[in-house]
Amino acid sequence: MKNSVPDLIGSLYSAALDERRFNTLIAHAESALANGVTETAGFDELRQECEKHIAQAEELLATLPGGEEEERLRPVFFTDQTAKILNPNRIAEDLFGIEDGDGLGLLLPDSGVLQKLCRFAGGRTDHAPVLRLNNQRTGRPVVMIVEASGKAGLARVAAMDALWHENAARATQVLYGLTASETEVLGLLTDGHSPAETARLRGRSVETVRQQIRAIIQKLEADGMQEAVQLARAVAVSSRVDGEQHREWDRLTLTLPDGRSLEYCEQGSPAGDLVFFLHGCLGGVRLPQEADRVMRRTGIRMVAPARPWHGQTSGNPLALDQPDVYAEDLKRLASHLNARQFSIVAYDVGVIFALTAASHLNDHLKSVLCVAAQPPMRSLSDFATAPQQQRIFAILARISPPLLRYLAVLGDRKLKKEGAERFARTVFGGARADLSACEDPEVLELMWTGHHFHVENGSDGFINDCRMIASNWLARVGQIEAPVHFLHGTEDASIHAERIKALAATVGGEISWVEEAGHTLPFSHWQHVISQLRRTESGL
Repeated sequence: MKNSVPDLIGSLYSAALDERRFNTLIAHAESALANGVTETAGFDELRQECEKHIAQAEELLATLPGGEEEERLRPVFFTDQTAKILNPNRIAEDLFGIEDGDGLGLLLPDSGVLQKLCRFAGGRTDHAPVLRLNNQRTGRPVVMIVEASGKAGLARVAAMDALWHENAARATQVLYGLTASETEVLGLLTDGHSPAETARLRGRSVETVRQQIRAIIQKLEADGMQEAVQLARAVAVSSRVDGEQHREWDRLTLTLPDGRSLEYCEQGSPAGDLVFFLHGCLGGVRLPQEADRVMRRTGIRMVAPARPWHGQTSGNPLALDQPDVYAEDLKRLASHLNARQFSIVAYDVGVIFALTAASHLNDHLKSVLCVAAQPPMRSLSDFATAPQQQRIFAILARISPPLLRYLAVLGDRKLKKEGAERFARTVFGGARADLSACEDPEVLELMWTGHHFHVENGSDGFINDCRMIASNWLARVGQIEAPVHFLHGTEDASIHAERIKALAATVGGEISWVEEAGHTLPFSHWQHVISQLRRTESGL
């Protein structure tokens, strides 16, 4: 374990500088801390040493850019006073053919400009040069602005203009009435291609492209092609890229008697039977659109309250040790919705709140359906076969809350910077059923936008959920009069069957197994959720 200490401490800092080293940090944390629990001699000193460095690493992290929108719009990287390329984003890697650690001299043969850049990065001059780096896609130069990074010895290099992206294309169609073909032409021009190159790339004649350019100029009311391209670049900056948080539902808010805000959204039939959906620590608060249509037809009014610290719901410190106090929030929300009776569908960590609150809701509760439930942690070995990131977060909730917080913040930055297409591999690495589920674009979209919902006001929601998982919450479960049913996937790599069987036996619930389903069950196999909800309410 001794050798893992410097590795762990070093990776705290390197992961702050390069999110791709996050997995290395996870591995070192698990090796040094999780395995160290069984070696009590010296473990406290290790933890204290680690936590001392976490505070310093957090200071470093605060000086560096996170996964902001701008970093998904344009190429960005850092460089030091030796002209080494550091932490390029994916756009920069693709556009310039670079990797972390490459020398900038490969892209910048002008030694005079390179020397000025090194002097600026080293703090020896206040004047930064403007760089012109060759775009490998078009062969044309990209103008790059150099600025201070806020960290001594580092300069930030970013393109002056945003690159064209899919939502910019949609925005021009909506705002200016461009056809899909005209939008494609405008995108190629914006990325620096000439009309002739655009014609070749689209398999059209130059004259056809020129006719389209004239139509574009007219629709944009621009004074020539150059102004049209400038306008398009402005649209590329102002329109959101795929992956930015957005909602297709109304954000409704109830102010509770103690002044806290409770956010909620609705799906299904407004006149249907009330069902509260208590979300998990991933996936957000919505089921797929087809589930919404089925609930409308079958008379289900699904209302999803954001739990404390998630979305725009206020935190509730009492809920950390007494999750059963959530019953009062549900009563208030039901009263606000003019409903006395309701059922609960709870997912993942939401099951903790459902089961602990249930005994306080016996006069109101018709049934409880626990989907992909998160049982109490009996020992660290409970997560031995879960995906690594889920495993280490659960373990750290018990043994090192400061490291848990640091990894949560760093992990969020990594996810946002990588974007939706890498989300599933990062969160569900090794979980075959969940990776397969996320091949469905709608499921992936729900998981991705759900992540933004969970961390909308910071990482406290996720961190407190981890702490809840690691607590002895089962002691807060009282006598539940309503029928309780568990719905669990046979391929859930996060929560194995034995743990679900033990929890169901403790609370007196029945279990149904969904073949081939993983931990994403309510999103990938939502039909089973609705069917089981109806059966449980009917006492079948």
